[in-house]
Amino acid sequence: MKRWPTILGRGGTVLLSIGLALFLVSLIPSIQLNNYSSGIIVSGKTWEAYPGIGVVTPQQTLQLDVTVNGTLDVYLLETTTPTIIDWITSHYSKPADLSNVTYFDEFLHNNSALIAWQGEAHSGTVNTDYTPGDTVDIILAISTHGSNSLSVTYSYTITAGVAPKTKVRTLSELAIPIGIVFTIPWLAELLRARRKRRN
Repeated sequence: MKRWPTILGRGGTVLLSIGLALFLVSLIPSIQLNNYSSGIIVSGKTWEAYPGIGVVTPQQTLQLDVTVNGTLDVYLLETTTPTIIDWITSHYSKPADLSNVTYFDEFLHNNSALIAWQGEAHSGTVNTDYTPGDTVDIILAISTHGSNSLSVTYSYTITAGVAPKTKVRTLSELAIPIGIVFTIPWLAELLRARRKRRN
C-alpha cells in the first residue's frame, strides 16, 4: 500500500474522531447562572446603562430580550458605566445633562470597538444570544432620539456550557469534512488491497 494515502487516511480518521467529539461536546446542555428582568420608563432624547450583567466569559452565553412601545437603540457594550461617564465629562466642559443622547452618540462614535452588539426595536421586541470571544465586562445600554418617554422592559439570562458552543461547533464543522476527505482515499486503497488478496 502506498505511504501517502495511509498517512492521510490515519490523519483523516483522527480529524474525524476529533470533529465528532467536539460536535458531541457542543450538544451538552448549558446550565443557567443568572436571570434578571425589569421594567423602566426612559425619557426622550436620553440614554441609560445597566451594569448588572457583569463579566461574561467565552463559555457563557448572554440571552437578551428588550421590549419597547416606541423606537429604541439597544447596545451590549464591553465597558463599564463609569468609563462612559468619565469620557463624557472629559470631552465636554461641565455638561448640563450627562444622560443627553448626543453625548452618548459621540462616545459610541469614538469608541466603536466597545460595541459588542447593537439592535433597534420599533414598538416591539429585539433580542440576541451573545457569546464573547474573550472574558469581558458587559453592560446593557439603551438610547432614544425621540422626544416622547418610552416604556421599556428587558430581561437577560446567562447560561454556561462545558466549552464555547459556537467555537466548538465551528471547529467540528471544519474537522469532520476534512477528516472524511482524507479518509476516503485510504479506505478505497484498503478495499482494493483486500480484493487483490482474495483474487
